[in-house]
Amino acid sequence: MNKYLKLGKFTISIPVALTGFLGYFMINPSFDLHAFYTIAGIFLLSSSSAALNQIQERRTDALMPRTAQRPLPSGQITLAGAILFSVLCAITGSVLLLLTGYPLAAAIGIFTLCWYNLVYTPLKRVTAFAVLPGALIGALPPLIGWTAAGGNPLDMEILAVAFLLFVGQMPHYWLLLIKIGDEFHQAGMPVITSLFDQRQIRNLSFVWIAATGVCVLMLPATPIIRHRAMSLLLIAAAILFLIRMFLLSYRGNLVEHWKKAFITVNLFYLMIILVLIADRLF
Repeated sequence: MNKYLKLGKFTISIPVALTGFLGYFMINPSFDLHAFYTIAGIFLLSSSSAALNQIQERRTDALMPRTAQRPLPSGQITLAGAILFSVLCAITGSVLLLLTGYPLAAAIGIFTLCWYNLVYTPLKRVTAFAVLPGALIGALPPLIGWTAAGGNPLDMEILAVAFLLFVGQMPHYWLLLIKIGDEFHQAGMPVITSLFDQRQIRNLSFVWIAATGVCVLMLPATPIIRHRAMSLLLIAAAILFLIRMFLLSYRGNLVEHWKKAFITVNLFYLMIILVLIADRLF
């Protein structure tokens, strides 16, 4: 069982499902059967996409210490078994989203899978800036959840949340590359660490970090946040986030403190999601 959880990258698929639930909860603040269908459907589609990604990159994964022990390169799961797992997850996830009564939610879910595996994954071998189109993947789960609850995916409220998550993918990915960029380079994949020096990487990373903080500071000025206490909490959190990331980037050394910065970015986004859910709950 554990090897299939790794194949589906459950540590990534769970947060993806959480952002999908955020979209659902923002328009329908309840945990009903359709909410379960939404969460489970997004989780399974994300697991299918992750498994397909590992199928596509199994040879590259075998060349990098960080990924050599994944189920496919380590031989824990056969190629046929991985394909079957991916197909079953994709079908089950799509059916669950269809059960919400909104086929468009399933369509966006399938589009997300195709974008990740047919656009972003091949682009990673072509350009070090594949993260730009790849960041779209992080923005789509809330749209799926919103649509599954009966919302219009073009509503500005959910588009603002999706844009925030799109921007947040950038510092997340760039900070991770500071640690693993050399492995990608050794495996023959283009990475920013081979194009820019440490100072340039620090500056570019902080641009996206600052953009993330500014996006959060703008949320209280929109109809997304309905309670004053939640607005004040977001403003305080964004200011503290920017101060901490500035200190890590410029008073310290972002390359040396990448892990602290990476954890800070992820915790900041988790807090935003929880605040948005709490804003609807109370």
